[in-house]
Amino acid sequence: MSRFFSKQLLIGGLLLVAGFPHCDGQVSDSLAKKIDRVFSEWDNTSSPGCALAVLKDGKVIYTRGYGMSNMEYAIAITPGSIFHVASISKQFTAAAIIRLAMEGKLSVNDDVRKYIPEVPDLGHPISLANLMHHSSGLRDQWDLVTLAGWREGDDITEDDIMEMVKRQQDLNFRPGDEYLYCNTGFTLLGIVVKRVTGVSLRHYADSCFFKPLGMNSTHFHSDHTEIVPNRTSAYVRDGDRWAINIPVFDNYGATSLFTTVGDLAKWDENFYTAKVGGPAFIDAMLKPGVLNNGELQTYASGLMLGQYKGRNFVEHSGADAGYRANFLRFPEQHFSVIILANLGNINPTELCRKVTDLMLPPGKGEVTPVVIVDTATIGRWAGDYYDYTSKVRMKLEGNAVNFGNSGWLSLNGNGLRALNDTVFMHPFNGAEYRFHGSGDKVMVLLRAPGMKDRSYEKVKKVAVSLAGLEDFVGTYYSKELDVRYTFFISDNILQVKTPRNDAAELRPFIKDVFLGPFLLEFQRDKKGKVGGFLLNTGRSRNLRFEKI
Repeated sequence: MSRFFSKQLLIGGLLLVAGFPHCDGQVSDSLAKKIDRVFSEWDNTSSPGCALAVLKDGKVIYTRGYGMSNMEYAIAITPGSIFHVASISKQFTAAAIIRLAMEGKLSVNDDVRKYIPEVPDLGHPISLANLMHHSSGLRDQWDLVTLAGWREGDDITEDDIMEMVKRQQDLNFRPGDEYLYCNTGFTLLGIVVKRVTGVSLRHYADSCFFKPLGMNSTHFHSDHTEIVPNRTSAYVRDGDRWAINIPVFDNYGATSLFTTVGDLAKWDENFYTAKVGGPAFIDAMLKPGVLNNGELQTYASGLMLGQYKGRNFVEHSGADAGYRANFLRFPEQHFSVIILANLGNINPTELCRKVTDLMLPPGKGEVTPVVIVDTATIGRWAGDYYDYTSKVRMKLEGNAVNFGNSGWLSLNGNGLRALNDTVFMHPFNGAEYRFHGSGDKVMVLLRAPGMKDRSYEKVKKVAVSLAGLEDFVGTYYSKELDVRYTFFISDNILQVKTPRNDAAELRPFIKDVFLGPFLLEFQRDKKGKVGGFLLNTGRSRNLRFEKI
């Protein structure tokens, strides 16, 4: 990072561009300073950062770049910088499917195998609507390639993903029974567009959406070697230095949209004007999925629907390698916040809400009542929990002090707000955690809008003797992944060697269940001999391995 020409002059000139906001509307200087303080951590020449656009009543009322687009050449982020926006891409893929349905070229109720017969028959039809609403039951493509030994820097093509799909032998669940986020479905939708139209999703979206709306800096990126002027580089923190971390994807549909905050502002306004697609198209985009039990989902076509402080919102985030993004719209207030970032340790979802809090007047229900809780009662809710049905582990951490915006329990770094001694709420997604029981039998019911209820049981971790660990030693094979995993003992710890990766430690969780890079549940025969295991990642359930 020392190859600079006239470094100080270059930085000064470029930050002059980034440092002055561009506004079509009007934001007071005092409000602008408050917004800038939200991003002060990254508003310098020694950090990557983000681009921001604040939209109100069809106008960009505040937009700025914070931090550096390219650390090697000291290029600053501006509102015109181009970012990879990861899963924000999904709404455009869904839009293409909806457009084709309105043209009578397909139906969202069609079985995906009508267009992609390579998808195996897994016992139940999977509709295009299932794919759009994450209710397909398919295993997630990124989990599968990682488990098969692919590395983050490997070039992953559409054909590579299809090879994984072809080998799938089971579903996570019957299509339509649950919501479970799945990138595989949107890759398949992109292929459907190509097979129905005869042109790529990139070209179809360009002709139907991007060109008509003047989104001239937006495209689906299908070749990682393609040069894109004004593209940002992406970074993650590696100790005391920044490390380049750019996704190498030659596939799209689930991801790989390149765009700017300004172009997304044009797409945002189309949800009010319906210039492209018309009102029926917008209605279809915002129509949530429905589960088999009739429950309405909170996921529409690549769009999350929810509430924040009494206001309805439409939102989607994105995260790939060192890129992070969030696109938050409050339709009733005709207000949106867009943040596109090129560093992995930033939380655009939280930052969008901080900007919203500065810009919008208090909404209905925004004042949170003060709740007096019994710390002795809620202290016992902290611990390890396990859902024996979906094979998901949840760890809740407690603290003697209130978590500020959140509550007395923390899940994955997010504090849960106490509604009373037994009910807690997630600060971002509205999920409720309802605790009951005592002694050795404590349960928590997870009730999230648009999702199937899940019941977790509090567990006590088990200890396994060295002799007991010997039961699991050996080599196991997965037909679905076409890989072998080898288990051995080192320093009295069970270890697993997976393809192209260093050995990883596995720690006992409950009987015959181990935690490591994934969750493993070993299977025994009637004589108690271990013959295989089921692997679970959260988005891919019960991948079967047999001992060989």
